[in-house]
Amino acid sequence: MILLLFMMMLLIWGNPCGCCPDDQKAALLEFKSLIFHGNSSFRGAENGLSNWNASVSCCEWSGVYCHFHRHQFIIKELQLRGSESQLVETGVSADVLTPLFRLTSLQLLDLSGNYIRGKIPPGIGNLTGLQGLYLSHNYFTGLIPPGLFSALPHLQELRCDWNSLEGNIPIEIGNLTNLELLSMDGSKLSGEIPATLLQINKLKYLSLQGNLLSGEIPSVQNMTQLVVLELENNFLSGEIPAWLFESSTMESLFLGRNNLTLTNANQMAPKSAFYQLSLISCNISSDGIPIWLANQTDLAVLDLSSNRITGNFPRWLAEQPINELVLADNLLQGTLPPELASNGGIQTLDLSENNFEGEIFLNRGTNETNQSGYSMLILSDNIFTGSLGTHISNMSYLFYLDLSRNQLSGEAFVFLCQRSYSCPEYINLSFNTFHGNISISSGKAYSLKVLEVAHNRFSNIYLPQYLEELQLLDLRENRISGEIPACLAQISSLQILSVGNNFLRGPIPSNLSNLRSLQILDLSDNKLRGRVPNHLGNLRGMIHAPPDSPILGFAQINNPIDSAWVSGPSIPTPWFEVFWKTHNEGLPNNHLGLYTLLDLSNNQLSGEIPNSLGKLRSLKVLNLSHNSLTGPIPASFGNIKELESLDLSHNNLSGDIPESMGTLLQITNLQLSDNNLSGQIPTGSQMDRMNNPYSYANNDARLCGMQILKPCNDVAITPTQEAAPRGGPERDEGLWFSWMTASIGFPAGFVTTVLGMYGFGYFHHDPKLRRRRRMMKRRAIGF
Repeated sequence: MILLLFMMMLLIWGNPCGCCPDDQKAALLEFKSLIFHGNSSFRGAENGLSNWNASVSCCEWSGVYCHFHRHQFIIKELQLRGSESQLVETGVSADVLTPLFRLTSLQLLDLSGNYIRGKIPPGIGNLTGLQGLYLSHNYFTGLIPPGLFSALPHLQELRCDWNSLEGNIPIEIGNLTNLELLSMDGSKLSGEIPATLLQINKLKYLSLQGNLLSGEIPSVQNMTQLVVLELENNFLSGEIPAWLFESSTMESLFLGRNNLTLTNANQMAPKSAFYQLSLISCNISSDGIPIWLANQTDLAVLDLSSNRITGNFPRWLAEQPINELVLADNLLQGTLPPELASNGGIQTLDLSENNFEGEIFLNRGTNETNQSGYSMLILSDNIFTGSLGTHISNMSYLFYLDLSRNQLSGEAFVFLCQRSYSCPEYINLSFNTFHGNISISSGKAYSLKVLEVAHNRFSNIYLPQYLEELQLLDLRENRISGEIPACLAQISSLQILSVGNNFLRGPIPSNLSNLRSLQILDLSDNKLRGRVPNHLGNLRGMIHAPPDSPILGFAQINNPIDSAWVSGPSIPTPWFEVFWKTHNEGLPNNHLGLYTLLDLSNNQLSGEIPNSLGKLRSLKVLNLSHNSLTGPIPASFGNIKELESLDLSHNNLSGDIPESMGTLLQITNLQLSDNNLSGQIPTGSQMDRMNNPYSYANNDARLCGMQILKPCNDVAITPTQEAAPRGGPERDEGLWFSWMTASIGFPAGFVTTVLGMYGFGYFHHDPKLRRRRRMMKRRAIGF
């Protein structure tokens, strides 16, 4: 008894306050000071590390977890997961991490989501006892240090996804023999998948999707415990190795959007029992859906889109309770089997871009086996006919509905979005022959974000007074008549409004300027009269368009499938077609900051163009053509520095083209024909390149300039021109010579825009957005 008491006293004396060692506390305090040094704007650090001070044991600090070891407390885990709401965008240099590398007792280090920039510090290798290392969602760049893998023999989980890492995956990664989870997706890693990686027999979760990896998937492997393999969105090629379908442990396999091939898909007999299977664009050419999938009774996600699968929708597949079924962009045909209507397990169904026909009978609502019905229903680009019935209204949890580009008819809004029925967040009924009124009940439209009903026969629209979430309203090419509905000016959240090509009359209401978020306004091809309202110059979305702005906020839409292992249904990014510069063009809505447009063309507008339009500094396309506008071109247009396309043709404009137009550095399309313009065409870096004579055709004979090969010294000088001389004949000859000898290439503004569009993924489809799979959840602290 005395001996036991003596031992307890030793334990207490060894660490009387339960404090962490002084050297570890000093390292953490030094780390905190480096974060704040020279940058007082880190509000997140101030909040997340507010109780990091010397008067408190560091074992009680936020994100610090201690363990009693050999008569003292030592720091075992450091969880500093950040969040976007806590940190500013400037980030912090990786150099501030140096003090943390003295915490050699660490077993878990979580620095994810903190905008750390720079290379991954090799000093992490000092933490030889690490079992979990999380560096995701930062700005780490450069190569992965090869020595890192040799120095961390106990590492079990490594997450460094969603950074900007480059180069090959080091072959030394095979030294991590205890690794169970590896996630490196969403970076710029290239080269082949090292064979040493597939020799780690304890690996259960491997994700390398969204990189630049190439070559074939290694055919030799020793991963006997692999459960999840994600290789989507790379440049892998060759035949998909058979071992991926013969593993008894494999549950989730994602191979889509590569250059892979799966031949003889119908002859396979996989041993794997899949829970998720994605074979998008895997060059599957088969007559019908592979029959072996009928034996995959645990399948929750199946994506076979963008292949060359033919045949009908099989009855056996219609009976399987798959949560997410995507067969888009194939060659399937025929009618949908009636079993599909009674299948209560399918939450997401995407059959778009096929040749399905017949009526849509999906009479599903809440019942004992299905408490929600469909959450996403995408049947666009088929040949479906008939009308929408009560089966649509019974889908009480439907949040995404796309029936566009079919041959559907009838009155769509008799059942859709009415008082006793729910209203999806996204509705696309475009390119059908629906008619009647667009009528939405206020009680069910509170969550409506997108309404696209273009190219139908709707005759009027009735919207509730307050739609706080509606961001895109596309009513183009219908039969809506009368004045512009007053309800449209009340939807302050609108970013895109298009009512072009209808039968609207009367004036443009000035209260449209209340739409403070509006960035695309298309009122073209109607019969609108009167003046262009001065108040349109107050459209704040065209004055200060936010760069990189996601149009619809789909990042905030909750994924209807909530599971740690289920990827969740992809949410297609809506596209919106406008007359962009010189032709119709589909604009991806990922980054609305790239696109701001005001189109009032092909109406009966009159009077002068208001100077206030020059305040729309972020406007990229302005089209006022084919009206009866008079007076001069406002000199304020020179303030629209982002302007790329200006079309004022087919009006009655007069006077000189303002000199300020020569300062527009982004303009690549200028149409001023069929007016009464005169004087010298301004010069400037971009105006010198606007040399298409058809752009200035049918104007006053006194219009001159090098752009139309008409020297101004051959034109009679008007009194206005005498008051503002341009330098006389000698200057004209100099300009003429410089233009004739200039190298005419791509306009600088056009190149800048195209490069920007490449950067934002405009010319290729964005990778399929999938729910982040988390092996463990940790609270956000950040610094």
